[in-house]
Amino acid sequence: MLKNTKTYTVTNSLFLTPKVKQLTLTKTDNGLPAYLPGQFITIHFTRAEKTYRRSYSIASIEGQTLNLDFAASYVDHGPGSEYLFALQSGDSVEVSGPFGRLVLKEEPVKRLFLIATGTGITPYRAMLPALTAKIEATGLRVHIVQGVQYRHDVLYAADFLAWAKANPDYADYRSYLSREDLTLQQAPYEHRGYVQQCFDEFKATASTDVVYLCGNPLMIDASFAALQAKGFASSQIRREKYISSK
Repeated sequence: MLKNTKTYTVTNSLFLTPKVKQLTLTKTDNGLPAYLPGQFITIHFTRAEKTYRRSYSIASIEGQTLNLDFAASYVDHGPGSEYLFALQSGDSVEVSGPFGRLVLKEEPVKRLFLIATGTGITPYRAMLPALTAKIEATGLRVHIVQGVQYRHDVLYAADFLAWAKANPDYADYRSYLSREDLTLQQAPYEHRGYVQQCFDEFKATASTDVVYLCGNPLMIDASFAALQAKGFASSQIRREKYISSK
């Protein structure tokens, strides 16, 4: 075991998209660590006598599982990708954490925008029960927005759509597809373009709204600039950048 890590066992893996794999980890001795939806774990592994670390947001829906789910993107020839995508059920994995501050807060806010690209959507999946509780307690309105290139890149759409359907007056989910041709087929939640467009379409307002950003650094920087131009303070914009990890 590596220092300051705990050993987990891979119990399941599946491809969510052609290049994104979900891995499920279980720890049978002391159970799972206490974590807040939105936090991440760090995977530690050794290849060619060199130790690597890769961090992934917890995707498990709170209260629905005793496992840790996370989603990893494949990067050609990357040591992290080669390691994770080769794991099979029964293999052991060294894990530290949870870490991170991209978590929901108790605050007087009327609307939340949860914006993501790629696997940056995973922490919002973990937040769904907590978001429902906030909706029921305060009438909070929530927009979850996912940006990808093509329809086949969308992650966890069924979970977000079911959640939005269960909260029709307070919840909305949409995906923005930057390269998909939607002229022949377009689902109601699908939109052409980039996630930043939603700020104008939903009339994001600094006096009532808070925005979470997770995923590609370019998206985060562009969204941050657009929101500041609308009068949002830095404290109203929570960010977690996903640097491509090989």
